[in-house]
Amino acid sequence: MISISARIVNAGLKSRAPRTAAALLLAISTSAAVAQTTQEDRLETGLQGQSLPQDKPGSILAQPYSKGVHVIGHDGIRGRDSNVQLSWVDHCAYVSSTGGPFPLLGTAKGDPLLTGVAVIDVSDPAHPKTVKLLRDQGSIAALETMHAISAPGRKVLAAGAYGNGQGGAQPNDKPAWLDIYDASDCANPKLTAEVKWPQNAHSVRISPNGRRVYGTVISPFTGKGGLQVMDISDMKHPRFIGKFTATRPDGTSFEFASHEISFSADERRIYAGVIASTGGDLNVGKPLMPPSRDQLGTEGGGIYIFDNSDIVDGRADPKLRLIGTVPHGGWHSVMPANINGVPYLVAGSELTACPGTWPRISNIADEKKPFIAGEFRLAMNYSENCTSMGPTEKATGGMVPDLGAATLHYNDVDSATDTRLGLFNFLWAGLRIADLKDPAKPTEVAYFKPGDACGGHVRYVAKTGHIWLSCGQSGFYVLALKPELRTALGLPAVKAVRKRRKR
Repeated sequence: MISISARIVNAGLKSRAPRTAAALLLAISTSAAVAQTTQEDRLETGLQGQSLPQDKPGSILAQPYSKGVHVIGHDGIRGRDSNVQLSWVDHCAYVSSTGGPFPLLGTAKGDPLLTGVAVIDVSDPAHPKTVKLLRDQGSIAALETMHAISAPGRKVLAAGAYGNGQGGAQPNDKPAWLDIYDASDCANPKLTAEVKWPQNAHSVRISPNGRRVYGTVISPFTGKGGLQVMDISDMKHPRFIGKFTATRPDGTSFEFASHEISFSADERRIYAGVIASTGGDLNVGKPLMPPSRDQLGTEGGGIYIFDNSDIVDGRADPKLRLIGTVPHGGWHSVMPANINGVPYLVAGSELTACPGTWPRISNIADEKKPFIAGEFRLAMNYSENCTSMGPTEKATGGMVPDLGAATLHYNDVDSATDTRLGLFNFLWAGLRIADLKDPAKPTEVAYFKPGDACGGHVRYVAKTGHIWLSCGQSGFYVLALKPELRTALGLPAVKAVRKRRKR
């Protein structure tokens, strides 16, 4: 999520508090046994992904729309309405928050007493429970600036001050804090260090070995930015390595505005979602200024594939060496996949008025010549199904959608090495689950739509088949595909849900 000027956004956004009901959420959070035997599909009544006026778009539904999934467990995260990003280590989920009201995602209140990274114990999936809030200088308002990983010999949670520092979309003079936590005891992370990035880090990703944190620098409508890297081999004494731009094969370099990155398993490849650059290779024919929906939408930006061996090997004067580019491949979030033995990247953009944004699937078998092989759209992602723009959309030139829009905000897969399912959060259209067996023609097989905006990363737990997600106002969910759907897809059997253990 990029920080569009508050003046532009607030010109059209109205505070519309979601209608929550504790009793209804409690009913959703039923036992695993009841959920798997009695929960019926409740199909959308409009077009695929559409929010109808009678459902009061942006509000929590009395009963979620769903197809092909059970609700195994639910936690309301103490009733706050400010949830943003989801990360995890072992049996624990971490959910970041805004620092206050954030109308763009439907956060009307943003209770300052409830901000921070929520630590949720999911050891009993039927009864997940928020056990604490991390409220240090980096974690208290991390929004998208959070990631966690379980690596050999270490488990790490990193959270940063999303809105602070120079170099970002809305520069200020506040320190760009980065908090490093030892998550070995995942339900009780211990702060080991609190350091300052030289510039704003819009998002952070921890390397697969847990020894480096990469922070994206994104000035979206200038093309300026790059990647900052922090060495956390010694988690008590992080060391800043440097800020890196893109280096071409001829040795010349240029800045790029990356929203989020991911890695190959050995960290030697970085896959960067890039909204714009100063290299002249993205957004051809689209001026960087003034800001426009064309830059934010599906046709804006793209993907960079980098050789990151210099940093991994600790070479002197390291460079991020650009190997390949996928224009229009998706600039917001990019995740590696392997479908039928072929490597792909699943990526997408974010925001914008109808038809919104959606994920695309890029074939990277030849890293120097990657190409878009397919895409996944909802019915509401076709212009012919759009109605006239609402007040927020008109005020922002279509850059910011009204509440209720079906537009992508993070995309994941069930497995990076043996991919079958796409797990796509479409904000108010909820989590959409697609069969990626044929990358050219992904098909929707399930969905879960609670009414509020679901927009962070999604976890698939292979052993149990559980799916973890968080939504802005309704909280954290554990879902599972229905057995008959697993059978129809030819997915392997999974372990039964464990009984609740005593606390």
